[in-house]
Amino acid sequence: MDLDKNNDEFRNDILKGLSNPDQKFTPSKYLYDTQGSQLFELITEQPEYYPTNTELRILEQKARPLINSISKDIVLIELGSGSSKKTRYLFDEILKRQPKLFYFPIDISITFLGNIVNDLESRNKNLVVRGIPDEYINGIKECNQILFENNISFDTFSRLIVFFGSSIGNFEPEQARDFLKHLRLNMHDKDFLLVGFDLIKQVDIIERAYNDKAGYTSRFNLNLLNRINKELGGNFELDKYFHHAFYNKQENRIEMHIKSKLDQKISISGSEQTFYIKTDETIHTENSYKYDKTKIEKLASRSGFTIERTFSDKNQWFDLVLLRPC
Repeated sequence: MDLDKNNDEFRNDILKGLSNPDQKFTPSKYLYDTQGSQLFELITEQPEYYPTNTELRILEQKARPLINSISKDIVLIELGSGSSKKTRYLFDEILKRQPKLFYFPIDISITFLGNIVNDLESRNKNLVVRGIPDEYINGIKECNQILFENNISFDTFSRLIVFFGSSIGNFEPEQARDFLKHLRLNMHDKDFLLVGFDLIKQVDIIERAYNDKAGYTSRFNLNLLNRINKELGGNFELDKYFHHAFYNKQENRIEMHIKSKLDQKISISGSEQTFYIKTDETIHTENSYKYDKTKIEKLASRSGFTIERTFSDKNQWFDLVLLRPC
């Protein structure tokens, strides 16, 4: 990965977002530097954050029928792997069927990814791990190249691409469709895609998940300002902002913002632009859309997939949906 190019992209995206006259914003992917990734792992351990616990329970109970839905040997690819703790439920079931598993975790946090790869390889000699620090689509293309270079015939296995954590909800609806379409273009007919969808439910349950009492979500959100300061020479004073997350019923999404406590002037090193933010004005950092069954079916069909199986929890809070290219 070209770090200088990525830094230029980061700078350009931040300048563009802060320049928006209607609503200042930053792309959500920039929340996940090494510090951000570590904070997000802490968020997932909080009692209020139901998505991780619910998804883990589904995997614990349904990993076997899930894997048995795929007849061929499996190569496992994970998008936004984080700590890979959910994927470990799949490792055990897959390795009951085949002697070796190629696992490709793809994550934009290089340091965080490296630590996880080393840990996984030391724990299981039958697991061949190749961490890929890149964007998702580029990462899948690199996986294909690695398999080709290792003389692994594509006719002998199915690739199972997993996208956990309801991360699909961070995309705008049309972006989610386009993203899945791009995935489809890089998949064979015998491959599968497993996607986690957070379902629409009581507002108070959803809002508590993004406003944990321990304050990790607040630190995670505000860490973006710290990253801008360190990497782009910004002058954000973190104690003059606070985390603000709420459920937008009309859009069926959680919105995460950083809200200013007072009128402020923002600058970025190397840019002649000055940005003004008023008291109570916000920088929109992330959305998390919630789905229902109809929306999931519509998204799948519009993206070139059919639903093979759906795995749910007893409360119907979360769905793991196994998709097959059509």
